[in-house]
This record gives sequence, C-alpha cells and structure tokens, in this order.
Amino acid sequence: MIRKKVCFPILFFVILGILFSCNDSISNQEYKEYTLLKTKGDTALYKKVQLDSAYFFYNQAKDKCNNKSGEEYAYALLQMATIQQYVGDFYGAEETITEGLANYKGKTYQPYFYNMLAISYDKQKNFDGALEYYKKAFETFSDDTAKAIAQNNIGLVHLENGQYEKALAVLRPLLKNQSLKNNKIETARVFDNLGYAQFKLKHPDTYTNLSESLQLRDSLKDHIGLIPSNIHLSEYFKERDKAMAHKHAIKALLSAQKINSPDDKLEALRWIIENSEPTIANKYSPQFFQLNDSLQLVRSAAKNQFAKIKYDATRALQAVEIQKGQKQLYFIFFLSAVLLSILLYFLIRSKNRNKLKTISYATETHISKKLHDELANDVYNAMTFAETQDLQLPDKKEALIDNLDKIYNRTRNISKENSSINTDDKFENDLKDMISGYSNSKVNVITKNLNTIGWSKLAVEKKIAIYRVSQELLVNMKKHSEANLVMLSFESTPRFVDIQYTDNGKGIDNDHFSKKGLQNAENRIHAVKGTFIFDQETSKGFKVTIQIPK
Repeated sequence: MIRKKVCFPILFFVILGILFSCNDSISNQEYKEYTLLKTKGDTALYKKVQLDSAYFFYNQAKDKCNNKSGEEYAYALLQMATIQQYVGDFYGAEETITEGLANYKGKTYQPYFYNMLAISYDKQKNFDGALEYYKKAFETFSDDTAKAIAQNNIGLVHLENGQYEKALAVLRPLLKNQSLKNNKIETARVFDNLGYAQFKLKHPDTYTNLSESLQLRDSLKDHIGLIPSNIHLSEYFKERDKAMAHKHAIKALLSAQKINSPDDKLEALRWIIENSEPTIANKYSPQFFQLNDSLQLVRSAAKNQFAKIKYDATRALQAVEIQKGQKQLYFIFFLSAVLLSILLYFLIRSKNRNKLKTISYATETHISKKLHDELANDVYNAMTFAETQDLQLPDKKEALIDNLDKIYNRTRNISKENSSINTDDKFENDLKDMISGYSNSKVNVITKNLNTIGWSKLAVEKKIAIYRVSQELLVNMKKHSEANLVMLSFESTPRFVDIQYTDNGKGIDNDHFSKKGLQNAENRIHAVKGTFIFDQETSKGFKVTIQIPK
C-alpha cells in the first residue's frame, strides 16, 4: 500500500534559500560564486527537474564553502540529499545527511536534517531509526504546522511497522490540532492515515475517515494524495466488493499518470492486477514489467552518476591543493622541490586512476549481476508465467501476485540491496547483527562458533557470499518454513569454512519440492567455488549444508 511522507526540503527550501543574508563563513568572491552555483542548482531542480545538473551545481556550491558548519554548506547538502531520495538512493542520502549533521552548528536546518534522515531510515525499513529522528524533528521544529506534519509521519511509521494501536494514539489528536485547520492537504493526510490504521484494527469508523480523506483530496485536486486514498480504499473493498476495489485501483493509476510518478504507477498497477479478472490482469501485467524494468535501470544509472560527480569534484579539489603546494615548494626549494612535486603528482594520479577503475568495475559488475541474474530473471519468469498459465485458477493467480509482490518489494528496496557490506574487521559483528535481527518473540535464531572462523583471512567475495546467503536462508525461513527455532553453525577446517543451516519448520515436501526459491543462494555459493546441499532426507525441519574453500 502507498503511504506518503512529507519531505520538508522539497516544500520549504525555496523559501528558506531567501534567508541567506549572512556570508561571514566565506569570502565575498567565494560567496558570489556560491550564490551563482546555488541559483543554477535551484533552477535545474525546481524549474527544469534536471536532477543530475542540479546535483552537480549543489556539489560545486558546497565545495566553495570553507566553513562546513555554516548555513550555506548545510543548504547545499540538504538539496543533494533531496535529489538522492527522489531517485531512491536512500543509503546515499543517509550518508549526505549524516555529513551535514556532523558539521552543521546552526538551528535553521537542523529539523530538516532530522526529518530527511528519518525518511531515509524508513525507506530502508529501519523503523526504530525513523521514529527516533522524526521525534527529533518534532522537538526541534518551531512552527506548529511543521510539528503536526512530523507527528503525522510518526504515526505513519507505526502503521508501516504494524503497530496500529500506537498509530491511532498518535493520529487521533491531530484531528483537533488547530494548526492544521487551514491546511486541508495535511488534514486529508491525517484522515487517510487514521482510517487505514482503523481498517487494520477493524474499527467501524474506517470507511468514514477513508472516504472523508478521498473527498477532501478530490475537492483540492490533490492527485498526489488521491493515490494513497484510492489504494487504501481498494484494499478496504478487496474482500467486500471486487468491482469497487478495481475501480479505486484504476483511479489511483490515473492520478499517478497525471503527476508522472513511476513508483505510484507501479503500486497502482499491482493493485489493478491483484483485484481484476484474469483477462484484465493480463492486459496490465506487461505495463507493470516494462515500467519496473526501466525504472530500475534509470535509478541505478542516476546513483552511479551522482557518485561520479562527487568523486570527480573531490579529485579536482585535490588537484587544486596539489597545485598550491607545488607553487609554495617552488619558491622554497626551487628545482628540487618542483621535481619532487611532479613525481608525487603522477604517483597520486596513477593511484587514483587505478582506484577509480577498481571501484567502477566492482560497482558496475555488482549492479549488472543484480539486474541480470535476479531482477531481470524474475521479471522474465513472471511475464512467461502470465502468458502461459491459466490465471482463472486461484493458485496460478496467487502465484503471479506473489511474484509481482516480490518484484515490487525488490524495486522499492534497491538502495538497501545494492548497499555495500563491511568486509573489514567489523564484518563479524555486522553478520551477527544481521542474523540476530531475524529473532523475535516467535522465532529464536541461534549462531554457533561464529567467532572461530578467522574472518580477516577470508577473501572479500567469500564474506559477501556468506552474508547474502545467510540472509536469503533466513528470509526464506521467515516466508515459508513456519519455524520457531533456527541454528546457523559455523566451523573452520584447514581448507574449508563449513556452514550448516537448520530449522524446525515444516520441512520439505519431496513431491512438491523446488529449489527455485533458493536458487540465487545456491548460485552465490557456486560462484565462489563452494557447495550448497539440501538435505532431503530430514524428516522434520529444513537443513542446508554449505562448504566454501578458504
């Protein structure tokens, strides 16, 4: 389901930019250059929606600021993070915002930093982090309306986390909030979030509040808000009235098309397919796959482009510093210093070139493999399934819906999936934290001998394979096994790292068992010359034995 959060920089930064009247942190000449670059960035972003150009200008403007704790530096970073969030690079946005919080000493932009960091955490499913920083934003905003918006976002995080009673406790008071009386768009958002929480709890006021939100947004021609309203009503009618569910899903798609929002189009298409007859589902399925595939490629390209802009700017600044140093040394040491500087220059440039090639190759290979081996294959298989199977059969239609849901979730979380894994001395702790993250009140996940492997001597690609495969086994357990006890046992021998996964779930039905669900995990192990064996003789539970050469 779609739930919109308000990203304050998009709403307020144009106005806040006017507040720049103090340029004590940089020289007059640098301030003029900064202002010119900032204006170019604002124009590219708000008038032309040229994200790569806007990002380039803001990055250039940032580098004109000697004082990283000032308003100018903070504004540029916030705009860069806004663009990163727009293209779905939430991990990159988190890094940019963290840099701002670490340096900024003022108060004007502090709540916006907190709010944007909360959004990045929320999009990466880190709900605890999102709540922490939405609350900080709420505490630091001085404007009552901004506080109310932050409170609405807090309620929304509880909704996403399945804490519906907590969501109600936060959202109900907002209906009486005086600061929202003249803000009809935000009032409609409150009605929608409240109604959806009530829907999850089967409250009688569900339809009243969802309908109130829809009518208010319709009167305002708020197409952005009409998307979640119609999606939520489609979900509400799913088990009550299939025709109404389909009708609202179609309306959500029309609104998404009017604002040209790819993510919202995907969500609306998914709901149309799920709540339609097979012939209609077949009609919309190709649109979903084509849009999903193109969006994935565009966002991956944008993330790489932003990383390159940052890298090139850093290298340019380093070159400037080297040139300054060369001039100073020239006057002090004359020819000997010049020769030494030239030698150092070429050594550093060569090292940076090699490093850039290595990083670029690794990044391109990783993203290409993810797109080709995983997402593209899933899309192709789902398209083939939709074309060849009889979707009038409930199990076939359910299988297609499951595949679409898997593809959609992978798209929404691409920034998290493509984020790097620490393979240094923190790897063991990160692996342990990831595994323990699947423990809860219903499932106990135990690790054995994790600290006996000698991780520092293991190749980087093998660490990554172990991390990802462990993660995929646990995801598979969570989705399918119904286990309440899981053990991941690690053992180091002179030549191998042996890993055994065991759970007490419902196990394997040999008559219907298929390795497709864990094919990607098996492929990862084979890629590092290891073995991946399913134990089909186990009468109860599920067991996998993995062996990776050192």
